[in-house]
Amino acid sequence: MRNIITAKLTKGYEHWETTFLSDTVQNIRAKAGITILGYGYSEETERVYVVQEMESVEVVQKVMAENQELMKENGVDASTIQMIPLKDT
Repeated sequence: MRNIITAKLTKGYEHWETTFLSDTVQNIRAKAGITILGYGYSEETERVYVVQEMESVEVVQKVMAENQELMKENGVDASTIQMIPLKDT
């Protein structure tokens, strides 16, 4: 399945992107079978948007639950996370 996950950032986009692309975070995604299809940032809303593909929403929820401290250090405001499922065309 594919979805868009979006969240407000507390430490800025550059900080978030550096951590998001780090080996540690890439390894977490790889172990969970999460593939990133694209990502971007809206300065107007101060939100990051990530398009990802994975087996199920539960996979992402488990990864986020297990890595809450890392997300906080990365500047993700967990209270603003939204997941939008995408339909296949």
